Amino acid sequence: MTLEQLTSRQLDVLKEVIRLDLKGEAVTTRLLADAMSMPRQNVRIYLKALQDHALIEYKAAERHTAIVRATDKGFALLGHSRVTLSLPIIGDVAAGQPGYADEHIEGYATRLQDVLDIHEGDFLLRVRGESMLGVGIYPGDFVVIRPMQTEPLAGEIALVAVPGDNTATLKRWHRNNGTVTLLSENPDYAPMTFPTQDVLIQGCLVGHIGTGRSRQAR
Repeated sequence: MTLEQLTSRQLDVLKEVIRLDLKGEAVTTRLLADAMSMPRQNVRIYLKALQDHALIEYKAAERHTAIVRATDKGFALLGHSRVTLSLPIIGDVAAGQPGYADEHIEGYATRLQDVLDIHEGDFLLRVRGESMLGVGIYPGDFVVIRPMQTEPLAGEIALVAVPGDNTATLKRWHRNNGTVTLLSENPDYAPMTFPTQDVLIQGCLVGHIGTGRSRQAR
């Protein structure tokens, strides 16, 4: 397949699909039509042609919003490559009828900042120990920490350096006059209390990524 085998309009549509895809958008015929100022019926015709060339995936179904995705072949034809895994964002979890369908896809996440409030300077730490099981943080999970100079709010989960040999711990922060108490989310771990001047706040929790491996082993 070469670029010369596509019409100029088919090429424009493919470029727009890839542009929106790389932004993490859930690409639909409506979105393409709006972005390209083109009737949706025309967009569908071009998409069908691109699908015949295996440059996109496009599955139209009655009463479903079809999601358009460029294939690896489509990316390669325009000199792009999909080097990251993208996961569909399918909306909110509900306590009603289970399951989801294409029309619920809101977009695609390819980077941590697509789903977590990550800022420049934030960093990841791998968790050891089971003191925070009560909030779903298991050994082997990753937490996103934001460095900060100000004191955490009461009950906020913070990374705190405590007396010892290069020792830091992830706990809930509570301060009472001249002491700080660090609380676990596991009854097997006793509270830790130190003079305020003996602890150093290294940051606060802003995100959590569970690996699932520890859960399977329990």
